[in-house]
Amino acid sequence: MNCKRICLLWAALLIIAAALYQPDSAAAKEKENGILIIYSTLDGTESAHVKMLDLISGHFSSSVTVKKDEDVKAADLSGKMRVIYYGQTKRKLGRKLVSLIGSYKKPVIAIGFNAGQFSQFSGLSLKSKENVYEIKSSSEKSEVSLESALHVLEVSGLKGKALYTHQSDDGKTHPFMWKTDKSNVYIGLTNLLNDSQLTAKELRQAFGEKADSTLLYLRLEDISPMADEKLLLQAGSYLHKRNIPFILAVIPVYVNPETGEKVYMSDKPKLVKVLRKLQDMGGSVIVHGYTHAYRYSETGEGFEFWDAKADQPITSQNADDPPSILKKAQDFPNEAAYNSYLKPFRKNEETYTRQKLTHAIEDLTAEGLYPLGFEAPHYTMSEHGYQITSEYFSSIFGQVQLSDTTWKTSGTAPFVTKPAMLHGMTLYPETLGYVDASAENPLGGVNERISQMIDFEGGVAGAFYHPYLGMKYLPELVDQMERIPNSEWLDIKKTKQTVKTDKVEIHTNGDGTIHVNNKVNAVEEFFDHHQQSPLEKALWILSAIVLLFVVMFVIYTLYLRATLKKRIFKERKSRG
Repeated sequence: MNCKRICLLWAALLIIAAALYQPDSAAAKEKENGILIIYSTLDGTESAHVKMLDLISGHFSSSVTVKKDEDVKAADLSGKMRVIYYGQTKRKLGRKLVSLIGSYKKPVIAIGFNAGQFSQFSGLSLKSKENVYEIKSSSEKSEVSLESALHVLEVSGLKGKALYTHQSDDGKTHPFMWKTDKSNVYIGLTNLLNDSQLTAKELRQAFGEKADSTLLYLRLEDISPMADEKLLLQAGSYLHKRNIPFILAVIPVYVNPETGEKVYMSDKPKLVKVLRKLQDMGGSVIVHGYTHAYRYSETGEGFEFWDAKADQPITSQNADDPPSILKKAQDFPNEAAYNSYLKPFRKNEETYTRQKLTHAIEDLTAEGLYPLGFEAPHYTMSEHGYQITSEYFSSIFGQVQLSDTTWKTSGTAPFVTKPAMLHGMTLYPETLGYVDASAENPLGGVNERISQMIDFEGGVAGAFYHPYLGMKYLPELVDQMERIPNSEWLDIKKTKQTVKTDKVEIHTNGDGTIHVNNKVNAVEEFFDHHQQSPLEKALWILSAIVLLFVVMFVIYTLYLRATLKKRIFKERKSRG
């Protein structure tokens, strides 16, 4: 009887446990809140416009999936809170995709061409209109003048209401954004690079998100071992006095482009002392590359994670090697053959990138500087590079490269985002630019973008400033940034961040405290992280050999002296 009762008790406990246990609840919830982006491009690859849509969408969900139209399956739509279709080019869509979208029960967002093929937008007719300089939102009373012209697709044939309109020369009003009776949204824009803020504003409305306070941040940029510690301290102290948390974008190694000589942060104790002080005064360190240079370029001027000369990803583990010019995808019969060709080059890029990131994090940590994020030099890096970087950093700052074929296309979202292309990293965008002392109006570009962020509301207004400019422009820059209404300064220490290598882990829990676990010893750090050339390594080996012989000579000399003293003592003793 007792055994039977015990069995029944265990059975009851198991049933209760099964009822309470929800496996992968976080993952399931993330999937339910996910966004599926479906795109149609001319060559079937993710264009810069698609990646920009990914950047914008990553603000609304940390689970964004991007698929080309031909690859979409029913499982891709399952559990998604929203489907966004983007037609960059006109094409006849497959019946399977049209059926899948048509049977999707939640509201659909369509952008650009081809939307009329879906039942949600049945009857949609589009007319292209260029050079639109004034637009009006249904939620605004007056028209808004634009700095640059829009190329819009005018909407007709749908039931519902207009969200945005423009007025033609004859005085007639023409909608180019529309919301149907069943809450499906159409956005008549095709150039998402130029029109990213307007797209982001409309997506925010479609997702039902209200604008929050604007996040401000300011980076003190390009702080290498050759930085002027007095000017740096002056800038940081000024920001501290104004109760502004700031970012220190640090480059651990300076490379002389003429001699190749390296100057390490450990060679500059005064600068390190200043950086530590600024870190204690509210500054948050981020890694701005390891050398901010590639081949024979100067630190701060050159690229590091992109071969700018060949305009392609890094192909060699050794930056001194001549570039191997990569073939194009169209040179291969299929995608599998192309990926097979790229495999050894990507392996080299991975090895190179891992070494750079590891050395940067561990070199700074050894000096008592604890990086909390990453900024790619000149914002250039392949998507494979971003994937590797995501294993070391939870956040990235600035802008991102939107193409794997050229560094000349970059951009950012107007708000904090976690897009698919960054493989789990959160992007804190730089939207304001920087003070350009060479311009007739050094703050002109920044002020123009500040006005744009005031109009956007609730985004991120991020800028950077070079400390070598001294205090000439810094007070005005801060004043202009703080004129953005309903804004607050970002303090990275008060966000959750993780930075790690195999031997170092740095994390914050959001309470302003930095937690560090460092397993790197000083000797290992010096020889492993201070990358020497073959000649430097040979000199170190030679120095070690010479030092060994000197030590042996000293020991042998002391031994002879001790032996001689002992012999003299014995002789004296024997003589009485």
